[in-house]
Amino acid sequence: MLLQKVIKQKIFSAKKEAVIDLGSNSIRMLIYEDFEKSQIPIFNEKAVCSLGNSLELTGKLDPLGVQYSVSVLERFKNILDNSKVSNINIFATAAVRDAKDGPYFKSVVEKIFDNQVEILTGEQEAERSALGVILGFEKVDGIVADLGGGSLELAKVKNGLIEKKASLPIGVLRLFNRPKKKKTKKISEIISENLSSISWLKKTKAKNLYVVGGVWRTLLKADIFLKKYPLNVLHQYQITGEEALDLCLSLDDKKKLSSLKVDQITKSRTNYIPIATNILKQLLLMIAPEKLQCSISGVREGTLIVKSGYKLTEHDLLNNFIDYSAFRTGDYGENYLKYYNFIKDIFKDNENFPVRLLKPTCSLSNMDWGLGAFQKAELVFAQILNTPALSLSHSDRVKVALAGFWRHCSVKYYPDRDYVSLLSNNEILIARQVGAALRLASGIAAISTIFLDNLSLSKKGNTIILSVPNQHSQIVTKSVQKRLKSLSKEMELDFKILYS
Repeated sequence: MLLQKVIKQKIFSAKKEAVIDLGSNSIRMLIYEDFEKSQIPIFNEKAVCSLGNSLELTGKLDPLGVQYSVSVLERFKNILDNSKVSNINIFATAAVRDAKDGPYFKSVVEKIFDNQVEILTGEQEAERSALGVILGFEKVDGIVADLGGGSLELAKVKNGLIEKKASLPIGVLRLFNRPKKKKTKKISEIISENLSSISWLKKTKAKNLYVVGGVWRTLLKADIFLKKYPLNVLHQYQITGEEALDLCLSLDDKKKLSSLKVDQITKSRTNYIPIATNILKQLLLMIAPEKLQCSISGVREGTLIVKSGYKLTEHDLLNNFIDYSAFRTGDYGENYLKYYNFIKDIFKDNENFPVRLLKPTCSLSNMDWGLGAFQKAELVFAQILNTPALSLSHSDRVKVALAGFWRHCSVKYYPDRDYVSLLSNNEILIARQVGAALRLASGIAAISTIFLDNLSLSKKGNTIILSVPNQHSQIVTKSVQKRLKSLSKEMELDFKILYS
């Protein structure tokens, strides 16, 4: 009864909230169950309304776009009412900010939701995009560039702190829909003039360029396709600056796009790709980053941080996510912590498998659905690769997934080797060790996880020691001894069972 009460308290204490982004090209609504615990939305829907379609021609929002937007927003309101979400954050960006009838559209939206709409300034938009990126990476150092339909937002971030911000009116929709009388000047010239107007940008040689926005995500989807990269996850996908330039050159006009037959580039994006590659190419040449990195978190997540007063960037977001994820998948007894406490002492912080990855491995690999060992191993591997945790890099995902795979089957087996190729031999080796340690823990926990609290695993010199109280000696079965021997072999150490 006490456990059920605790579970109910956790469920009903969830703080549902929504964020609605009134963008120049699309309108999107996301609903979060508890943003402090998990930055992954439980609802995510987008509608391409093209509010900024006629902005350059008339100075006003597109009439059809407004009409479509109102219909979409009324549907969103109905969803929020049915979902019992009362905490709603609504903001608008470049199109509404710059349009003559922006204030009127704002009042229409406020009437629908009975809620205030915030029209972000260019610098506010840049700041919130940067906050969203800071949220989604362990350490941010470089330039954040958020390309939308109406504008390009830029921010310089050093050691997780935002130092500079700027906004430029060179969104892809705006440039594509320039009136004929303005087309005497080439798009590349307009982009160059705008980028050159930011004095601090010209003086910056960035370590990383973090790109945000749908068109740039589409570019990187294409890169994943063209390279046959095994992990189809956009967040934290990274390429070198030189590779990014090559990508821009290969996709800078429609003929090249069609010849490559890249299915990942939808027809709605095709017109904007050459403009997006032009902007990206000039940015790359100006700041010469070592790496380009993709972020799926940006202005919407940044808005929730600002509006809700969260200090998420000061906490260990990965631990937050793992705690939340364990609860959502039914680990009400937090058994993953028992596994973590049992194996942690034999693994010191290691660049090939940092200690911060041990809890995620213990939690995300924790599965028992009555499947065979190899079936579980394959399923765990696939689930971990695609887990919606912003804080995991691509190599982190593969490391954790491999350790989870080997928790459920012998280390003599391997999953898809294309994924394994993303790691070095040393990274694979320690993933095997972590998997073998979890396999040992699983053997001990086969009777009950409570025994993980009574037995301990340690390392002294060249020996792994399993300490067992005499009253629990029956737990050390032949299977447990075999798994301890396997672990010691993987770590190239001796082993000893110490009864007391």
